[in-house]
Amino acid sequence: MSLMDQLTQVVANQMSQQAAHKTGLNEGLAAKVMPMAMAALMAGLKKNASRPEGAAALANALDRHDGSLLNNVTQLGRDDVLADGQKILGHILGGKQSQTERALAKTAGVDQGEIAQLLAMAAPAVLASLGRAKREQGLDASGLAGLVTEESVRVQQSAPQELSGLMGFLDQDGDGDFKDDVLEQAGKKLLGGLFGRK
Repeated sequence: MSLMDQLTQVVANQMSQQAAHKTGLNEGLAAKVMPMAMAALMAGLKKNASRPEGAAALANALDRHDGSLLNNVTQLGRDDVLADGQKILGHILGGKQSQTERALAKTAGVDQGEIAQLLAMAAPAVLASLGRAKREQGLDASGLAGLVTEESVRVQQSAPQELSGLMGFLDQDGDGDFKDDVLEQAGKKLLGGLFGRK
């Protein structure tokens, strides 16, 4: 089972009620949108880790994220963890944060503010998962970059084709935009249960 599969099972299955409470989404929708948020973050990390300095920065950051957070995922709803999540989003998505939030919100048919909260919950979980893998597998910066790339590619392959625009946007230099009708079509497929199938 891949890292993202494990993370989706642990976080999306155990956190949907808490995510719904924090974001205002209903529980079923929160459980389906959380993997989308984690996939977007992994795509952003892949872009960052593709450069040696980015991979080194990620490796250093993961020294503070050892994976213990996943032993009690209810901590992801705490205000201090959410505040940390907001900082992590800034590092991962940079200037693309607002557009990513808008794209995910349009795809899921929800408010952008709700997606922002969900991403802030997902970010510490993604880093905790990578931090655990780094520690358990003894990965250096190069090995970590390889793992992030592998996981991101796997996520892109399992997502509906219509969502590839968002993943590609996060993986490129400069800015871009998305067509709303394409995002809405992706949302229909995603929320129809095609995303994350085993």
